[in-house]
Amino acid sequence: MGALPDGVYHIKLDDQQFLTIGEEGAVTVLPAQDVGQKFEVRRASGDNYAISKPSSIWPSPFVCYDGAPAAPYEGTRVRLRVSDFPPCEWKITAGSRPGTFTIVVAGDGQPLTIGIAPIPIFPPFLQLTSSSGKDLGWTFEEAK
Repeated sequence: MGALPDGVYHIKLDDQQFLTIGEEGAVTVLPAQDVGQKFEVRRASGDNYAISKPSSIWPSPFVCYDGAPAAPYEGTRVRLRVSDFPPCEWKITAGSRPGTFTIVVAGDGQPLTIGIAPIPIFPPFLQLTSSSGKDLGWTFEEAK
């Protein structure tokens, strides 16, 4: 699978749950809805990407993790962060199933992916998790 082209996407987990901008900048997954489910994906540096809310204002809201740019750790929450430049970069690599991708924190540390927190709340929140082979993979569908 080649590199993901820059564009605006619906990012889906297991083709059922859409990456969604929730209240107070939370990033979650929910079934399809009319707002908050489009994300701009752009090449940032090297093979890394920035993921942001499509916006014509500057600074822009980027998908990031709490505490960035400090080293991430497992269990860190994923949320939107407004910045003049991408505060977090991600590697988007081929996933475990055909047509899917894994979204991994860019860097030299332990590979941490975006996944659903194992806490029974609704809507679920997303956190960084270690690659465990249980990742169902994200799909990127061009938004219209």
